Amino acid sequence: MTAAQTTMSRLGRLLLTLASAVAVLAGMRIAAPILGPVLIALMITIAWTPGSQWLRRHGWPSSVAALTGIVIGMLVILIFVGLVWSSLIQLQDKLPGYQPRIESLQQVIRDRLSDLPIESSRLFTGELLRASSIVTYGLTTIKRITQTAGTVIVLMLLMAFMMIEATRFPGKLKRALSSHPEAIEQLTRFGDSIRGYLVINAAFGLVAAIINTLLLIALGVDFPLLWGLLSFLLSFVPNVGFLIALVPPALMALVEAGFIRAAIVVGAYTLINFVVDNVIKPRFVGHTVDLSPLIVVVSLFFWGWLLGPMGALVAVPLTIALKFFFESFTDSRWLAHLMSDAGPRPSAVDEPASAEKGAA
Repeated sequence: MTAAQTTMSRLGRLLLTLASAVAVLAGMRIAAPILGPVLIALMITIAWTPGSQWLRRHGWPSSVAALTGIVIGMLVILIFVGLVWSSLIQLQDKLPGYQPRIESLQQVIRDRLSDLPIESSRLFTGELLRASSIVTYGLTTIKRITQTAGTVIVLMLLMAFMMIEATRFPGKLKRALSSHPEAIEQLTRFGDSIRGYLVINAAFGLVAAIINTLLLIALGVDFPLLWGLLSFLLSFVPNVGFLIALVPPALMALVEAGFIRAAIVVGAYTLINFVVDNVIKPRFVGHTVDLSPLIVVVSLFFWGWLLGPMGALVAVPLTIALKFFFESFTDSRWLAHLMSDAGPRPSAVDEPASAEKGAA
């Protein structure tokens, strides 16, 4: 085969790979309403696997261990959804009462800007910035969130069946790949990475959420439990999640008590989450995930665009899965190396070199 034919062959494979990737991504975008709950249920099942194994090692039957995980998972989901639901209903009832405060706050801002050489008389006169429009938008958002009960039911059903299957799946996988021990090792490392990330992120996210909730209670901000739950949920959204979780309690403090209280919320939130997310957690997550910080940020926007809000929640686990997929093939291993934070592992780089020496 000539050099030109070899180049065309490589180009054809590249174009075919790109076309296949586009087709797969288009299908995932269409199936996002189904894929989202499936992926969330899968992450919960993977996180529960050590608990199920521990129960089986202590003599519990596999079915009872799976049932225990299902009950615990459903209770956690129901408690979480119930707390969020009740808080949102209370917020919905109380939100119209904030309209006079919003109007007063807007007038204060206009008065302070009037001393500056800035035309402020028409500030907040646009349709979107009127106090009534802000309240209406808030009520609409709450209504949409409270209409997701069907998704929660689907999530719990998927989780139940996955946990039942998880008791048999490892044995089936070992029998199916008995002639490929390297594939079993790769899948084991993948499961450990996903599980480690989920457990560590949930633990530190819970710590930050509890501290944030106590802070809001001390400052007298309305609905501190709701904002604490939001902080925990968005802890699974790297980098941007903290900023999104900060906005509602800061705005609530601003409307209720003014600029000083809002500034305290912003400053304390930032300090708490900076220490947890950037000082303490990276010491644990960095060894578990092994993803470049840039890749983590890009994956957040990519999976969020592809699968919606649920895609943002599972962006890091999906990117870990993609990295392991690239590591499985020689032609794509360089992509896994680029995604890694520590670079290529010595074993992955030295094996081809040692093979060449042996051949020589």
